[in-house]
Amino acid sequence: MREHLERLGWAMCGQGDWAYVYRSPHGRLAARVSPFEPGYTYFVDLCVRCAGNRHVPRIELATRLNGGGHLAVLEYLTVGNTGVVEEFLRHWKHPEEADADLRALRHEVDTMDEWGRENVRWWGPRVDMSDRHVLFSADGDAKVIDLFFVEGDDLLTELIEDPRSFVRHMPLDQLRYVLDMPDLQTGDQPADYVRRIRDALNEAATGT
Repeated sequence: MREHLERLGWAMCGQGDWAYVYRSPHGRLAARVSPFEPGYTYFVDLCVRCAGNRHVPRIELATRLNGGGHLAVLEYLTVGNTGVVEEFLRHWKHPEEADADLRALRHEVDTMDEWGRENVRWWGPRVDMSDRHVLFSADGDAKVIDLFFVEGDDLLTELIEDPRSFVRHMPLDQLRYVLDMPDLQTGDQPADYVRRIRDALNEAATGT
């Protein structure tokens, strides 16, 4: 998928632990491409539920990729004024002082977070709301991004420690590109970490 976007003229403009981000040739869209993605669909669900709310990005396309990856195409967002971000975060903490869209968004986020804690394995212990998660659209609206996550370290540790049990929770065909995650490409992991993940995947595949 990344090579396909590049052939179409999209340029990589960032990466995180889970995904690579590309900007469209005309600059109005961003594509988030994750080789292995167990959690981003929940943020997409939030955007769908809150469609029309001025504080969530517009999603143009969201689809799972073969092998456990995910592609999302959304409006391109940029970093904005620090003071405006701080005011947004203050209203997030005190929704009674916020505009109607922000109050509605906060309610939906809290509802989904409560559901995730009860139903999603490896769900993150908090909503990931900080200044890094408030960006701005071309028309100046503050928008939240990537609020939900799963604990990647816990997920991979469980895979390493008990591969055959792990694949009862996540099918092996959804782990095909786990080693292509950006976080595992940086060289910042312990020397044998990637090898242990590879060995665990082999054990899960062969049962030995």
